[in-house]
Amino acid sequence: MTGATHHPRHRGARLAAGAAVTALLLAGCAEEVPQPAPEPAATAPLPVLDEDRIDRILADVEETVVEADAALDPDLLTDRLTGPALAMRQAEYRLSTASDGERTPTPLTTNSQVEVVAATDEWPRSLYVVSHVPDDANLPLLLVLTQEDARSQYKLWFWTTLLPGAQTPSTARPDAGSPQLAPDAEGLVATPQQTVARYADLLSDPDGEAAQLFADDPFRTGYAEMISALRATVEVAGEVRETYGVREGSVSAMQTAEGGALVVGVIDGRLNLRRTVEGSTLEAGGDLGLLMEQDPRIDGEARAHYLIPVAFSVPPAGSDEQVAVLGATQVLANVGESDQAPEDAGDGDGEG
Repeated sequence: MTGATHHPRHRGARLAAGAAVTALLLAGCAEEVPQPAPEPAATAPLPVLDEDRIDRILADVEETVVEADAALDPDLLTDRLTGPALAMRQAEYRLSTASDGERTPTPLTTNSQVEVVAATDEWPRSLYVVSHVPDDANLPLLLVLTQEDARSQYKLWFWTTLLPGAQTPSTARPDAGSPQLAPDAEGLVATPQQTVARYADLLSDPDGEAAQLFADDPFRTGYAEMISALRATVEVAGEVRETYGVREGSVSAMQTAEGGALVVGVIDGRLNLRRTVEGSTLEAGGDLGLLMEQDPRIDGEARAHYLIPVAFSVPPAGSDEQVAVLGATQVLANVGESDQAPEDAGDGDGEG
């Protein structure tokens, strides 16, 4: 795959086109003694999509996003978005509405540089896409689309912004597609599920044991600075507590050419802002305050829920290399007062 740089707007470097299946008909002479039919040779699964279908799917998804964005109407998303991608876009619509349009949704495009197609006989099936840089943005995206079963359409299931300078790993031969990997797949320095979970641990404790597994990345640095600034803001009146965990059903992986994996997952980040000084005033600023609508004052406890979609390049087992963070972003899903847990406050998502 290519790095996170802008390229001319054309579809380049197809990583899996349709493979033609050639039948070899071997005709024997009638006089020969019949031989037992041999067992059919095991064949690797073919790529599940060809170029034309990929083009149609990506065009349909982009059309849906453009129409829904224009109206900020989450109901228009459900035909072509699902799982974490749907939850994130719905959250961005809520913030845009609460800010009277000052906070706009992340620019999305399916105009692709590179595609990685699953080679599998099973469902759900995945299509990974590195986009060109969207209009009004500075960096490309990594998108994951999934097909839940044979009767379902492909839907956008995951997206994140690639980090500056990110180099996405090479995948299998273009005519073969890439094997999908289960969340608990072995043969890597950490399973896909473990990778996302340990990065969640690292957000909670930047100097913890998990730090050894990952190369440095600018998202983690920026996120830690945000938390430090938030603590400094509230320390005169209260405290901030954090918890992080892997969002259920949000881990997906595709094998790379060197035996590693391209892994994506979503982390649920929950920040609790609690007023601890009697008689003090604690207010939620920025986007937190916007989602608390008319009254940003925190009398007891406010709970903010972030969705943090992250993409990784995970080396094969035995490698001396660290896991590279390819992309990451954060979306504020909602803010609830102390009598309302964030997960009950209308995330509006289904697990893909």
